[in-house]
Amino acid sequence: MSGTRQPATAVADTAGRGAARRASAPHALVLASVALLLILFVANVTLSVRAYVLYERADVSTLDVIGASNSLLIELLNAETGQRGYLLTGKADYLQPYDAALSAIPADQQRLRPRVSAVPGGKQYLAELNSLVAAKMAVIAETIKLARAGDHADALRKVDTGEGKRTMDQARGIIAGIQRAATAAGASQRSDLHTQLTIFAVLAAILAVADVRAGLVLRHRLRRAAKEIRSLNANLEQQVRQRTIHLERANKNLEAFAYSVAHDLRTPLRGISGFAEALVDDYGDRLDETGREYAGRVQAGCARMSNLIDDLLHLSQVTRATMNLQDVDLSAEVTAICAQLRAHDPGRQVRVTVQEGVRATADRTLIRSALDNLLENAWKFTARRDGATIEFATAPVDDAPICCYVRDNGAGFDPAYTGKLFQPFQRLHDADEFPGTGIGLASVRRIIERHGGRTWAEGAVDGGATIYFTLNTEGTHE
Repeated sequence: MSGTRQPATAVADTAGRGAARRASAPHALVLASVALLLILFVANVTLSVRAYVLYERADVSTLDVIGASNSLLIELLNAETGQRGYLLTGKADYLQPYDAALSAIPADQQRLRPRVSAVPGGKQYLAELNSLVAAKMAVIAETIKLARAGDHADALRKVDTGEGKRTMDQARGIIAGIQRAATAAGASQRSDLHTQLTIFAVLAAILAVADVRAGLVLRHRLRRAAKEIRSLNANLEQQVRQRTIHLERANKNLEAFAYSVAHDLRTPLRGISGFAEALVDDYGDRLDETGREYAGRVQAGCARMSNLIDDLLHLSQVTRATMNLQDVDLSAEVTAICAQLRAHDPGRQVRVTVQEGVRATADRTLIRSALDNLLENAWKFTARRDGATIEFATAPVDDAPICCYVRDNGAGFDPAYTGKLFQPFQRLHDADEFPGTGIGLASVRRIIERHGGRTWAEGAVDGGATIYFTLNTEGTHE
């Protein structure tokens, strides 16, 4: 039997190795868990940083598309400004904005091309926009060529065809489509990246629960990742602040340019009007009735253009005026405006109905300007109506805290042209029939949009008109 027994030392060695294997098994499992968690954590941090970098690039790309397209639109407007200044004055100095645009537009198109091509449908947008830009510049060049040749009448007739305006409106629409597509693509990309980051965080949390020690390591790594993310966000915020400063500087330059152009236009206007007045005063007895009528038309045209310049400057100020939100009694404002209208036109009999207690949070100066325009329009377009009525009240809507309207029973408008009502200089009635510059409702729309609201209109020919607007100061645009 002694031949079948193992030595004691051998048995002890065998038991020790088995115990070591049993002891090392959970330790190895823990190490494997930690290693797996570390691998997943490193992957999580790497992908998170990459996702946030892509998130930042998505915002920057969207801003680049918007900035490049806006720059192209501004250069088109500069070219048009130079054209109009030259046609009005015949002075070559006024062509400076046009000459500058000739070199700036190709550069803007070159800058816009790679950015728009990456947007869904961007190549088609780009092709249409380049075609419209070429067409617009061709029309401007043709009118300038005619004017330089001394054919001012032909040049003005070319402008009066509206071809250039239609092309410009189409270009604005294409640019708006490009900006919407770029914004939507950026939002979709950011949403996908946000989903990825959420998945990574959930996986990290599950592994942290499985091993406390690994959780501590994970916590340390997450703090480092959060610091990197905050650094990325701070960098992005700095870039946004820089772009905001550049945009504000560009807006100030545009405002200064508008005032400069307005001043330059007023000087020859005053001269033309003064000479027409002197002509009537000094040589009126030598002029026949037709000559005096022509001189009167010249003075009336000068006055109308002066009003247009004033209204354009007002529209520019409305866009950039500082907002000071406060509680405003809209009913009281409407009542005060109607009292002023009655005082200026005491011969009119107009029945005005004002809903009491209509209040809203708004900028009092801007909202007063909007109400002035709406009520003056209602007063004007009911001038030929017996039993004229004007009503101010509220209506229920789902997308804003308050919706107001101004309704009249005046001349109304063709519903087919509703889209033109809120565009600058888009008039639906002859100036001889109802005077005005076509800026009022455009100012109303911009004021309401700055209050986070919207505007729309209902009406019928000879059936009156109703202009609605909403106010939602939570979406106010400063």
